[in-house]
Amino acid sequence: VMFRSIGKSLVLSFVAVALVASAAGAQDADAEKSPEPEYGKWVPKLDIGMVLAQSAYSDNWNGSEQGQIAWNFILNSALTNQFTRKWNWRNQLKLAFGHTHNQKFSVEDPGVRVWDHPEKTTDLIDLESLLRFTVGKWVDPYAAFRLLSQFLDNSDPYGRDVWASPMTLTGSAGISREFYKTDDELFLSRFGLAARENIRQFYPYEPAVSDERQTETSHDAGLEWVTDYAIKFLEDKVLWNSKLTVYKAFEYSFRGDMESAAPGISDYPLAVDINWENIFTGEVVSWLTLNVYVMFVYDKYDNSIVPELDDQGNLLNGPAVESAVRTAGQFKQTLGLGITFKFL
Repeated sequence: VMFRSIGKSLVLSFVAVALVASAAGAQDADAEKSPEPEYGKWVPKLDIGMVLAQSAYSDNWNGSEQGQIAWNFILNSALTNQFTRKWNWRNQLKLAFGHTHNQKFSVEDPGVRVWDHPEKTTDLIDLESLLRFTVGKWVDPYAAFRLLSQFLDNSDPYGRDVWASPMTLTGSAGISREFYKTDDELFLSRFGLAARENIRQFYPYEPAVSDERQTETSHDAGLEWVTDYAIKFLEDKVLWNSKLTVYKAFEYSFRGDMESAAPGISDYPLAVDINWENIFTGEVVSWLTLNVYVMFVYDKYDNSIVPELDDQGNLLNGPAVESAVRTAGQFKQTLGLGITFKFL
């Protein structure tokens, strides 16, 4: 209950500050007959890209090659408004989804190539809203909200999919500083209190028993440090966007259950989480770009995996808890050459 109240309080505080910011912007606009052009205007950015690779072979092809169709869709967008000299609202949305379809030789009819079930290669939903009170001092107060999820969770061994799971909602507030900002470079960092709500949906039973889904929710709270850096170089042909997020939880809603059922890993949900995301976009021609995505993640325990105990305090979902432990860092890299549309 405590974590839920903290999270709701942060989110409600963010909404309240946003409404105040909008009201302040409206009042300043009324007070000034000729408002400065840089105030009160939404500045949008939108890049949409599609990467596609394809190959196919006939059944009588003399060789062991097998066909493949791979596609990735990406969307990077931002919407910023400096309402007045003292209020700045920055929103970012990143979406990515991709599939790979592979040909394989049929087990029933050797020598015949058939298309296998498509496999997901990338999946991301990342929405962040940041409101800063730009007082013109060394640091600025801020409130932020972030939703992090994926379109499709197909981890069920029986092929039953779940949409938008797991989902992490983060509300935070603290101080920020914009160290540098030009048309070609941005360096923004912030540090504050944060509360997270982790929501996971899954199928607890086999299809023969039940197809009913179960929802588990956990909460944690702690400190968060986020740094955004973006720069254009090589005559504005290459754009590098980097985001470093460091989170340290001090409380976890199922810490007591972890201590009683899995004491060896009870401290893991409170370990420091690190997420470092880098996106390089290089323009080959006006409509053709090279995209390189690199991510490093250190998450010692996936807090969305909730320990389940029986009446005697024994752990019921031991394999799931074990799968949530990742003592080493995780690495992801994708490379694609495809068509990109820059609408704004």
